Amino acid sequence: MKVRRWSMIALHWGVALVGFVSMNPYFLWGHQKAAYAVASAVVVLACLGCFRNLVFTRERIALSVAAALFLIYLSVLPKVYGGVTRWFFLIPFTLAALHLGREDLQRAFGNFQWLFAVSLLPGMAVWLWLAAGLPITFEWIYPPSEIVQRGPTPYFMRPGVVLLPTNGMLLPNGGTIFRLCGVYDEPGTVGTIAALTLAATRYRFDWKGAVCFVAGIMSLSLAFAVLTIIGLAATALAQRRFALLALALLSGLVAAVPALGVYPKISDPDRWTSITIILPPSHPHYRESQAAGRPFGLWDDAEIRQSQVLDNRALPAMRKLFNEYAATGPRTLLFGLASNASNVHAGDSASWLQIPVNYGIAGFAWLFVLFAAPLVWLWRRRELDLLTAVFCLLFLMSFYQRPVIWLPVPLLIYLAGVGVPRKAA
Repeated sequence: MKVRRWSMIALHWGVALVGFVSMNPYFLWGHQKAAYAVASAVVVLACLGCFRNLVFTRERIALSVAAALFLIYLSVLPKVYGGVTRWFFLIPFTLAALHLGREDLQRAFGNFQWLFAVSLLPGMAVWLWLAAGLPITFEWIYPPSEIVQRGPTPYFMRPGVVLLPTNGMLLPNGGTIFRLCGVYDEPGTVGTIAALTLAATRYRFDWKGAVCFVAGIMSLSLAFAVLTIIGLAATALAQRRFALLALALLSGLVAAVPALGVYPKISDPDRWTSITIILPPSHPHYRESQAAGRPFGLWDDAEIRQSQVLDNRALPAMRKLFNEYAATGPRTLLFGLASNASNVHAGDSASWLQIPVNYGIAGFAWLFVLFAAPLVWLWRRRELDLLTAVFCLLFLMSFYQRPVIWLPVPLLIYLAGVGVPRKAA
């Protein structure tokens, strides 16, 4: 019993760690595969120790087999220039998550939310420091090519935080606001995950929920604003928690900054900030006399939101690629162009269109069935309530702009948000 109890605790944290690793924080850039291996090993060993505590029903076994076969299907599809992807490495996590009981799944999700909230705190502190116009020093870094497909993208980094220098604006007090990235590669990651974790907990504002909400605001993410406004309004009406409407209004006001371009115009030709940057010796503007740092002036093309198009996910390159896919023959329509076609030919787009383009109608339909199955269970047992339906709507909306929902983080959030029918658990 003692071994099983500690193994289950290890499984809760192992599942949470795999989810955290899948978000690829900057300190794992270039080391994510090794981190996946370690976290997955924890999951496998923990499952062996608490195997009898896992839940096995016909529905769960069928779903886990279908999910494993789906990951194998993705893995055997060819890439543009040969080779295959290794999605099958996610099978241990997926099987473990699908066979956790309802309470254990919620504990694993709670551990992930704890990791996510803690990872945001240094970035939030730096965000406030910069907004106050206080001096700070950053290092200039470039991420590996697999992080961004659109070409070299510079980041500013200091322990516990990275930020994109192109996503900023000056304040009248001499401060600077950058969209919060935390330890992740883009502010949209913070905004979307924060919005979905809040929805999964039905907007439970403990300290983790409060951090996620404030971080979502600081990310100035339209996805966060839209998902959170809808979720808060629906929850306020369904549970008569009308105080949530004030938070929905706050989310809408903050969303006006990136959506409408509402920000102060500062007459500073050099756009100087309180930031000192340290350039690496390989940088073309590196000077030994400035090795200790140089002042940073916000670039002329820096904006809180780079694209003024409301839907900036399916860009022209992605739409062109989708049209090319739609004009192909039956075999390509069924199995897609290649498993990484969207990355190679439309790397700046993250849209649901990449699922049929990369994996075909078969992959799209398979994915739909996998995520619809838990809802069918709930409906058949008359446990599909209004807020669960609202959560599924929000998750579906997030799929539009972040379609790789079989990754550990969205899968864990989805399973925790939907829950497992009590009679099946």
